[in-house]
Amino acid sequence: VRRTLNNGGINYTEVAGEAAFYGPKIDVEVWSAIGREFSIATNQVDFAVPGRYGLQFTNSAGKEETPICIHRAPLGTHERTVGFLIEHYAGAFPPWLAPVQAIILPIAERHVGFANTVLDALADAGLRVELEADNTLNYRIRNAQNDKVPYMLIAGDREVENNELSIRLRSGENLDPMGVAEAVAMIGESVANKKPH
Repeated sequence: VRRTLNNGGINYTEVAGEAAFYGPKIDVEVWSAIGREFSIATNQVDFAVPGRYGLQFTNSAGKEETPICIHRAPLGTHERTVGFLIEHYAGAFPPWLAPVQAIILPIAERHVGFANTVLDALADAGLRVELEADNTLNYRIRNAQNDKVPYMLIAGDREVENNELSIRLRSGENLDPMGVAEAVAMIGESVANKKPH
Protein backbone atom coordinates (compact mmCIF):
# COMPACT_ATOMS: atom_id res chain seq x y z
CA VAL A 1 0.00 0.00 0.00
CA ARG A 2 2.83 2.37 0.89
CA ARG A 3 4.62 1.58 -2.37
CA THR A 4 1.44 2.24 -4.35
CA LEU A 5 0.94 5.63 -2.70
CA ASN A 6 4.59 6.54 -3.28
CA ASN A 7 4.50 5.41 -6.92
CA GLY A 8 1.34 7.42 -7.45
CA GLY A 9 2.91 10.56 -5.97
CA ILE A 10 0.05 10.84 -3.48
CA ASN A 11 0.51 12.90 -0.32
CA TYR A 12 -0.27 10.82 2.74
CA THR A 13 0.34 10.51 6.45
CA GLU A 14 1.15 7.07 7.78
CA VAL A 15 -0.53 6.30 11.11
CA ALA A 16 0.75 3.17 12.85
CA GLY A 17 -1.80 0.94 14.54
CA GLU A 18 -4.85 2.25 12.65
CA ALA A 19 -5.09 -0.60 10.13
CA ALA A 20 -7.89 -3.11 10.40
CA PHE A 21 -6.93 -6.46 11.94
CA TYR A 22 -6.96 -8.12 8.51
CA GLY A 23 -4.69 -5.67 6.67
CA PRO A 24 -3.65 -2.10 5.88
CA LYS A 25 -6.08 0.58 4.72
CA ILE A 26 -6.13 3.94 3.03
CA ASP A 27 -8.59 6.51 4.39
CA VAL A 28 -9.29 9.71 2.49
CA GLU A 29 -9.84 12.47 5.04
CA VAL A 30 -11.55 15.79 4.33
CA TRP A 31 -12.45 18.73 6.49
CA SER A 32 -15.83 20.43 6.46
CA ALA A 33 -16.38 24.19 6.37
CA ILE A 34 -16.51 24.23 10.17
CA GLY A 35 -13.30 22.25 10.57
CA ARG A 36 -14.73 18.82 11.34
CA GLU A 37 -12.74 15.89 9.93
CA PHE A 38 -14.53 13.21 7.90
CA SER A 39 -13.27 9.91 6.53
CA ILE A 40 -14.94 10.14 3.15
CA ALA A 41 -13.49 7.08 1.39
CA THR A 42 -11.74 3.90 2.47
CA ASN A 43 -9.79 1.19 0.67
CA GLN A 44 -8.67 -1.79 2.74
CA VAL A 45 -6.52 -4.78 1.86
CA ASP A 46 -7.87 -8.00 3.36
CA PHE A 47 -5.49 -10.93 3.79
CA ALA A 48 -7.79 -12.91 6.12
CA VAL A 49 -11.26 -13.29 4.64
CA PRO A 50 -10.41 -14.92 1.27
CA GLY A 51 -8.75 -17.86 3.05
CA ARG A 52 -11.58 -18.18 5.56
CA TYR A 53 -14.13 -18.45 2.75
CA GLY A 54 -11.97 -20.76 0.66
CA LEU A 55 -11.81 -18.29 -2.20
CA GLN A 56 -9.50 -19.38 -4.99
CA PHE A 57 -8.68 -18.60 -8.58
CA THR A 58 -6.51 -20.25 -11.19
CA ASN A 59 -3.41 -18.19 -11.88
CA SER A 60 -1.57 -17.85 -15.22
CA ALA A 61 0.54 -20.91 -14.35
CA GLY A 62 -2.65 -23.00 -14.00
CA LYS A 63 -2.32 -23.33 -10.21
CA GLU A 64 -4.96 -22.59 -7.56
CA GLU A 65 -4.19 -19.42 -5.61
CA THR A 66 -5.91 -17.55 -2.77
CA PRO A 67 -6.60 -13.95 -3.76
CA ILE A 68 -6.15 -10.82 -1.72
CA CYS A 69 -9.47 -9.06 -1.21
CA ILE A 70 -9.83 -5.27 -1.41
CA HIS A 71 -12.71 -3.61 0.45
CA ARG A 72 -13.54 -0.39 -1.32
CA ALA A 73 -15.94 2.33 -0.17
CA PRO A 74 -15.35 5.29 -2.51
CA LEU A 75 -17.96 7.42 -0.70
CA GLY A 76 -17.73 5.93 2.76
CA THR A 77 -21.34 5.68 3.83
CA HIS A 78 -23.78 7.60 1.68
CA GLU A 79 -25.33 9.13 4.79
CA ARG A 80 -21.96 10.47 5.95
CA THR A 81 -21.22 11.88 2.49
CA VAL A 82 -24.59 13.62 2.29
CA GLY A 83 -24.15 14.92 5.85
CA PHE A 84 -20.73 16.28 4.93
CA LEU A 85 -22.12 18.05 1.84
CA ILE A 86 -25.04 19.58 3.77
CA GLU A 87 -22.71 20.86 6.49
CA HIS A 88 -20.02 22.02 4.07
CA TYR A 89 -22.43 24.05 1.92
CA ALA A 90 -24.72 24.98 4.85
CA GLY A 91 -27.54 23.79 2.59
CA ALA A 92 -26.68 26.34 -0.15
CA PHE A 93 -25.63 23.74 -2.70
CA PRO A 94 -24.03 24.89 -5.95
CA PRO A 95 -26.61 24.81 -8.77
CA TRP A 96 -25.39 21.46 -10.17
CA LEU A 97 -25.97 19.79 -6.80
CA ALA A 98 -29.09 21.65 -5.60
CA PRO A 99 -32.22 19.46 -5.32
CA VAL A 100 -34.21 22.29 -6.95
CA GLN A 101 -32.06 24.34 -9.31
CA ALA A 102 -34.66 26.96 -10.23
CA ILE A 103 -38.11 27.96 -9.10
CA ILE A 104 -40.57 29.88 -11.24
CA LEU A 105 -42.66 32.49 -9.44
CA PRO A 106 -45.55 33.93 -11.47
CA ILE A 107 -46.69 37.22 -9.94
CA ALA A 108 -50.40 36.61 -10.54
CA GLU A 109 -52.75 33.88 -11.77
CA ARG A 110 -52.73 35.36 -15.29
CA HIS A 111 -48.98 34.66 -15.53
CA VAL A 112 -49.21 30.94 -14.69
CA GLY A 113 -49.62 29.83 -18.33
CA PHE A 114 -46.40 31.60 -19.32
CA ALA A 115 -44.70 30.20 -16.21
CA ASN A 116 -45.68 26.67 -17.28
CA THR A 117 -44.01 27.14 -20.69
CA VAL A 118 -40.85 28.27 -18.85
CA LEU A 119 -41.13 25.22 -16.58
CA ASP A 120 -41.32 22.94 -19.63
CA ALA A 121 -38.30 24.64 -21.28
CA LEU A 122 -36.18 24.20 -18.14
CA ALA A 123 -37.31 20.60 -17.62
CA ASP A 124 -36.61 19.81 -21.28
CA ALA A 125 -33.07 21.12 -20.70
CA GLY A 126 -32.68 18.50 -17.93
CA LEU A 127 -32.91 20.98 -15.04
CA ARG A 128 -34.66 20.36 -11.73
CA VAL A 129 -37.32 23.05 -11.56
CA GLU A 130 -40.53 23.80 -9.68
CA LEU A 131 -43.33 26.32 -10.10
CA GLU A 132 -44.86 27.98 -7.05
CA ALA A 133 -47.97 30.12 -7.51
CA ASP A 134 -49.66 30.03 -4.08
CA ASN A 135 -49.47 32.95 -1.62
CA THR A 136 -47.91 36.38 -2.09
CA LEU A 137 -44.81 36.91 -4.21
CA ASN A 138 -42.78 38.18 -1.23
CA TYR A 139 -43.75 35.09 0.77
CA ARG A 140 -42.69 32.78 -2.09
CA ILE A 141 -39.40 34.61 -2.60
CA ARG A 142 -38.65 34.36 1.13
CA ASN A 143 -39.43 30.63 1.08
CA ALA A 144 -37.21 30.07 -1.96
CA GLN A 145 -34.35 31.97 -0.27
CA ASN A 146 -34.84 29.98 2.94
CA ASP A 147 -34.80 26.79 0.84
CA LYS A 148 -31.60 28.14 -0.78
CA VAL A 149 -32.85 27.63 -4.34
CA PRO A 150 -30.09 29.03 -6.61
CA TYR A 151 -32.37 30.76 -9.17
CA MET A 152 -35.77 32.41 -8.68
CA LEU A 153 -37.42 33.22 -12.01
CA ILE A 154 -40.14 35.84 -11.69
CA ALA A 155 -42.80 36.40 -14.34
CA GLY A 156 -45.24 39.33 -14.44
CA ASP A 157 -46.94 41.41 -17.12
CA ARG A 158 -43.72 42.91 -18.50
CA GLU A 159 -41.96 39.53 -18.59
CA VAL A 160 -44.88 37.83 -20.37
CA GLU A 161 -45.09 40.65 -22.91
CA ASN A 162 -41.33 40.54 -23.64
CA ASN A 163 -40.94 36.73 -23.33
CA GLU A 164 -38.33 37.22 -20.61
CA LEU A 165 -37.75 36.57 -16.92
CA SER A 166 -36.61 38.63 -13.97
CA ILE A 167 -33.98 36.58 -12.17
CA ARG A 168 -33.18 36.76 -8.49
CA LEU A 169 -30.31 34.77 -6.97
CA ARG A 170 -30.58 33.22 -3.52
CA SER A 171 -28.04 35.84 -2.34
CA GLY A 172 -30.71 38.48 -2.98
CA GLU A 173 -28.92 39.85 -6.04
CA ASN A 174 -31.15 40.66 -9.02
CA LEU A 175 -29.86 40.02 -12.52
CA ASP A 176 -30.95 42.05 -15.53
CA PRO A 177 -34.10 40.58 -17.14
CA MET A 178 -33.27 38.10 -19.90
CA GLY A 179 -35.13 36.15 -22.53
CA VAL A 180 -36.44 32.71 -21.64
CA ALA A 181 -34.05 30.88 -23.99
CA GLU A 182 -31.12 32.91 -22.65
CA ALA A 183 -32.10 32.17 -19.03
CA VAL A 184 -32.42 28.44 -19.75
CA ALA A 185 -29.00 28.46 -21.44
CA MET A 186 -27.40 30.45 -18.57
CA ILE A 187 -28.74 28.12 -15.87
CA GLY A 188 -27.94 25.03 -17.95
CA GLU A 189 -24.36 26.23 -18.51
CA SER A 190 -23.94 26.96 -14.79
CA VAL A 191 -25.07 23.40 -13.96
CA ALA A 192 -23.11 21.69 -16.75
CA ASN A 193 -19.85 23.46 -15.83
CA LYS A 194 -20.41 22.90 -12.09
CA LYS A 195 -20.06 26.61 -11.32
CA PRO A 196 -20.01 27.37 -7.59
CA HIS A 197 -22.52 30.34 -7.72
